[in-house]
Amino acid sequence: MNINSHSHRLALAFLALFVILACSLSASPATPSPQPAATQTSQTTATPTIQTEPDPTETIQAGQPTDTAEVIEEKTATRPAATCTVVQDLNLRFGPGTAYRPPVKVLPANSVITPLGFAPQGIPSGTWAYVQDTASQDKGWVSAGAQYISCNVELATLPAVAFGTPPPPPLPRSAQTSDPDGNGFCIDPDSGYQCVGIFTGESLFEFKIIRNGKEQGPNDGVEEVQFNVNRDGEPVHSITEVNRTYCVFGGNGPCNPWIVEDGVYKWRQGGPPAAPGEYEMEVNATVNGESSRWAVSFTLTLP
Repeated sequence: MNINSHSHRLALAFLALFVILACSLSASPATPSPQPAATQTSQTTATPTIQTEPDPTETIQAGQPTDTAEVIEEKTATRPAATCTVVQDLNLRFGPGTAYRPPVKVLPANSVITPLGFAPQGIPSGTWAYVQDTASQDKGWVSAGAQYISCNVELATLPAVAFGTPPPPPLPRSAQTSDPDGNGFCIDPDSGYQCVGIFTGESLFEFKIIRNGKEQGPNDGVEEVQFNVNRDGEPVHSITEVNRTYCVFGGNGPCNPWIVEDGVYKWRQGGPPAAPGEYEMEVNATVNGESSRWAVSFTLTLP
């Protein structure tokens, strides 16, 4: 009787233990299975960015055609050839300016020329274009003024072209047109002095005071010689010389030549160009405290 009771208790204990284990297993969450190392690495690596070339149509600005064929046609279209027409008979020169003498030839009105270069400041002045004559293929420079040539291109946008220094201009010609007049020892035949004016092309004028056949200078009592040149009553040049030789441009032996700037003759440096025409020259000389006036008219001809 006791054995059976004990067996019954053991059976109940095993049944209770089985129920507890079953509940514990059903309540526990499933443990995730571990992933391979390669899989975890691929999940954390960033995908590299690939830089693509821009589409050609992306560079088209607003207002431009977006059709590819139109873009190609627009890029390959050529501009009209640059040409100029000579408005009036025009000198073709070997440099940009009238200082480049003589002209190569004359281009007749209505000649067609091709502009190749541009000079904003010629010698001595003006704007000039380097061109090629389409008829003869000769190249040279022409004045770029609108009264001389008409072009289908803005000349100032053309490239600069190298050019050389102009040659020295031919000497001007001068001629005495009146007999000297005045007062004092230069005019008085009994003074013992003789005054002589010498016109030349290179230095224009030299003045000499002579006594007993000898040219006078500072050691002979000549104190100064003053030159005044006028045109139409207006002064254009003045100089005072105290040393022999006495010249209208100075120099004191030999005489200084004409002043030439940018191929143009001038009375003084930086002054206006000398103009051809009639002039009056007055020379006032002082010798041993006595003064004498010597005056003459002359004609100046420029090349």
